[in-house]
Amino acid sequence: MPGVAKSALQGDLSMPTEWKAVGEVDKLFVFPVKSLAHVEVENFNTGPFAAESGFMVDRQFMVVDKKDKFTTSRKFPSMSLIQPEVTQTHLTLKYPGMEDISVNIPAVETLEGCKEYEIFGDPCKGFDVGPEVGEWLSDVILNDPEGGMRLLYHPKVDSTRPDKPTNEEIAPNMKPGDKPYFADTFAYMMMSQPSIDELNKLLDEEDVDLVVEEKRFRPNIFINGEFPAFAEDEWAYIKVGEVIFRNSRACDRCVFTTVDPFMGDKHPQGEPLKTLRKYRCAEDPAEKKAYGSAPLFGVFLAVEKCGNIKVGDKVCIGKH
Repeated sequence: MPGVAKSALQGDLSMPTEWKAVGEVDKLFVFPVKSLAHVEVENFNTGPFAAESGFMVDRQFMVVDKKDKFTTSRKFPSMSLIQPEVTQTHLTLKYPGMEDISVNIPAVETLEGCKEYEIFGDPCKGFDVGPEVGEWLSDVILNDPEGGMRLLYHPKVDSTRPDKPTNEEIAPNMKPGDKPYFADTFAYMMMSQPSIDELNKLLDEEDVDLVVEEKRFRPNIFINGEFPAFAEDEWAYIKVGEVIFRNSRACDRCVFTTVDPFMGDKHPQGEPLKTLRKYRCAEDPAEKKAYGSAPLFGVFLAVEKCGNIKVGDKVCIGKH
């Protein structure tokens, strides 16, 4: 079965001194609330823990259930249809067939004393936004206003997530401070059109009646250019405009890829995850142990040089 021989970056991982253009930014996305709908933007600032556009900060809000476990579209795919809007003072949530709800964004600058939660084993803190939005989310997600859902907020301060343990074998280019607010594992994820095109070709070869596009995979940065599919896996550093990103590691994929971002339901045959597992799983023994059956598609990034990036910016990599 074909797969990914080795995803960990190899060779010289020093910062390039010379760059060459390989493509450009096609689309940019911010996800103000973890697992809810995206907001497509023309540009964003690259904060150390999240993309920031206007008053939006990526994954600055998160839904938890009555047991304080974070709740996502993996289990409740209709969550991906809840559309967030953010102003300086308010978060508004919209869902088809429901009255909109608007709540004050908490004016807190510290999470000291706040309750601790977990995201895939990572402890983190969040400020409870209050019962009104919790009841609304419970109604939308569970059809039960008394279902116990809550909305958490992380102010734009240092992330409360722990430093990442180093792992030279799996992620030699990762640093301990590569952490987000409420995103799963990293602050930024990048994908490319050539890789999406290749997946669609594979789906066609497997006789799968599905054509995918980038929104299903929830990238922050979507690029295009005249480069091969999955070439981004091997770029140690990526310069977008004047911002420099470091490739922390490959992005391992889960059942979220089966959620249609426009319909809010899962593919009945578990696609495209099934096809991705056939062609994009790790083959290296250490990586197999780390990623299991999770296929690799897209790359997680960290910011080395902050700034603003915009649609149309040139995407450059180091000259060899």
